[in-house]
Amino acid sequence: MSFTKQFIHFLVKLPALTGGVIFLLLLVLAYFFIKSESDQIIAEQKISSLGQVGVFRAQIERDINSVLAVLKALKAEVAVDMDLSEEHFPTIARELLSENKLLTHLNIAPDLTIKYIFPLKGKEHLIGTSYNVYSQQMPLIQEAIEHRDLAVSSPQVLSDDSTAIVARYPIFIETDEEPFFWGVVSALLDQNDLFAALLNESDLGGYRVAVGELGDQGEMKTVFVGDSSVLEQEPVIDVIQLPIKRWFLAATPVEGWSVPSSRLWMMWGLSVVVSGFIACGVFLLGRVYNDKTRAVNTANYRANYDVLTGLPNRYHFSQRLNSLIREVKREEQGFAVFFIDIDYFKQINDSAGHAIGDQLLIEFSDRLKQSARDSDIVARLAGDEFVVVLRNIEDVIQADLLAEKMQKKITQPFSMNNRQYSISASMGIAMYPLDGDDVSSLLLHSDQAMYAAKRAGRNGYFFFNEGMQDEAEHFLDVHNNILKGIQENQFVLHYQPIMSLNNGRIVKCEALIRWKHPDKGLMQPDEFIPIAERTGAIRELGNWVLKQACKDHRKFMENDIDIQIAINRSVNEFYSARAYEKWKAIIRENGIDCRKLVFEITESLFMDKHVNRINVVSALRKMGIEFAVDDFGTGYSAINYLRSYPVNYLKIDKSFIQDLLHDEQDRTLVEVIVKMGTALNIGVIAEGVENDGQVDVLRSFGCEYIQGYWLAPAVPIEQAIAFCQDAQDSLLSSVRGTDKLNNDD
Repeated sequence: MSFTKQFIHFLVKLPALTGGVIFLLLLVLAYFFIKSESDQIIAEQKISSLGQVGVFRAQIERDINSVLAVLKALKAEVAVDMDLSEEHFPTIARELLSENKLLTHLNIAPDLTIKYIFPLKGKEHLIGTSYNVYSQQMPLIQEAIEHRDLAVSSPQVLSDDSTAIVARYPIFIETDEEPFFWGVVSALLDQNDLFAALLNESDLGGYRVAVGELGDQGEMKTVFVGDSSVLEQEPVIDVIQLPIKRWFLAATPVEGWSVPSSRLWMMWGLSVVVSGFIACGVFLLGRVYNDKTRAVNTANYRANYDVLTGLPNRYHFSQRLNSLIREVKREEQGFAVFFIDIDYFKQINDSAGHAIGDQLLIEFSDRLKQSARDSDIVARLAGDEFVVVLRNIEDVIQADLLAEKMQKKITQPFSMNNRQYSISASMGIAMYPLDGDDVSSLLLHSDQAMYAAKRAGRNGYFFFNEGMQDEAEHFLDVHNNILKGIQENQFVLHYQPIMSLNNGRIVKCEALIRWKHPDKGLMQPDEFIPIAERTGAIRELGNWVLKQACKDHRKFMENDIDIQIAINRSVNEFYSARAYEKWKAIIRENGIDCRKLVFEITESLFMDKHVNRINVVSALRKMGIEFAVDDFGTGYSAINYLRSYPVNYLKIDKSFIQDLLHDEQDRTLVEVIVKMGTALNIGVIAEGVENDGQVDVLRSFGCEYIQGYWLAPAVPIEQAIAFCQDAQDSLLSSVRGTDKLNNDD
């Protein structure tokens, strides 16, 4: 992956950071945009300011030109009369001064010696003085003579310590040969009058100005009017053109060049809003992308891996095993499939709790991974079933050694919560290609070998052999025959009555399935139910039993026999939530009161805590169906679960009833179960009751119900109806006889 792609992937993974970065980048771009806009606004302000400065510049140039006109007029008078009389000069000067309010004095200096001054008052001492004695005056005079034009000085300190602007104009007299220099005429200008507009803040319109001389190279020299700090604030500059020299006029706003704060706030506010909106959009897009990616990754992970242990699940394992088969086919190599099931895991799970059980599964999977190499495959198929594929196994001897090594690793004690747990495992081994060359056959054969190890006493390992294959084919054959038998109505229900010891009434009948096999005759449930549970046919068979029991219940009702029908249900029937909908539809289709049905289940249903199973049980209880725990006492410790998942009845297994009269331990256990049922308000049913002694003991314990050959065996529906009717008649006769005796008394 390129650096750019990695960087983009990094930013997408952190939407908050990405949004923040985008927000900051947009603010930086906004800064440059606002700066550009501010510069443009300031440029426009400067252009506008140049117009105002141009007005000041034009006014000064006009005033200077008016001075030039006065001096030119005075020059003309001198040219007409070079011997201008002392009486005539004041008249001319007065008239010229009256025409130009900027001028304060005029003087004439033939040969650079002052001859006349007007007004003379206060300056009498200057008459007859030569400019040559004023070194500070000569540069301006020489400049005027050199250019034969008006020369204007910056404000100067005069001999009487006053300050004024001096204008000098040279006079050349034309002759037949060549003009000769006659002298100069001069004028004093009041700088306050000349720069009046610039010195009056009200006339400046919010500007600060500075006026100074421009050098020959255009450099700005000393400021003589205004504030020199103006030159440090990026002023707008206009040039005042004098006949010989140039002045500059610089101006800046009093507050400096700036953008109105309202406009700045508006631009920044808009920038922040737009940047924030875009950043939020990027953040939300990143979040959506991440959520979608995370959901896809999670879905992919859950589709391929076991959440608890992190091992490949059945689907992913099948894919990897398929790939391995293709690989070893090309390389002509072999491998071994170890199908592993933890022995008695349910007991540990139920006694120590599911948290310990889960931790045990995690550590067990870690040990399997430690026993395998990186190139091997370790997977969890379901529950406590694992599979390990060891590569490069060429013969059974090598697989045998590895199996023994794995067994030693597994059987080492597990330490959890300051306790040690010792477990074992049963393993089945199938060799590729000897025992199968595809995923299905290898899993099937290793599974069959594992069950052979279970039957042999557990805590061992078996290799697959032909006998297991025959067993598998037998299971498949029985499975198909069960489905065929359902379609051809080969199954029937027999009913065994259940009597109340309190009043002698027949209150229930347990529905027991029988198979009228066309070749083998009447088959008992033990011959086909275990196979149906392993192959999944139990679901179809269970649905048939429920339908038939509902139909038979209507026959009981038609014969005025009001009893409950108890139906055995396999744990495997409760896996799917669809089971509840199917059963509800069957019950409603037959119009049966749900309170007339009792579902008999094993205690393992509650201990497994499978969500779908518990949900189905809860939904059925809400409908009114009652539940009985069958074979109670033969399984694990279910007592703690009876409070959380209450049932209506406990059925004591017949193995405890058989030795009730002779085995003190069985007698005590039965008594405890009866008392526990009474304490929890749960009815207790004793199965397998065969003699009067057992009935008497059970009655003394307070057992509510009995079932067994002492009462009646399981019989077809017609015989069950007849038995119930006879029991009702006998009970009725007994009651009538008791009433007659009472009346006789």
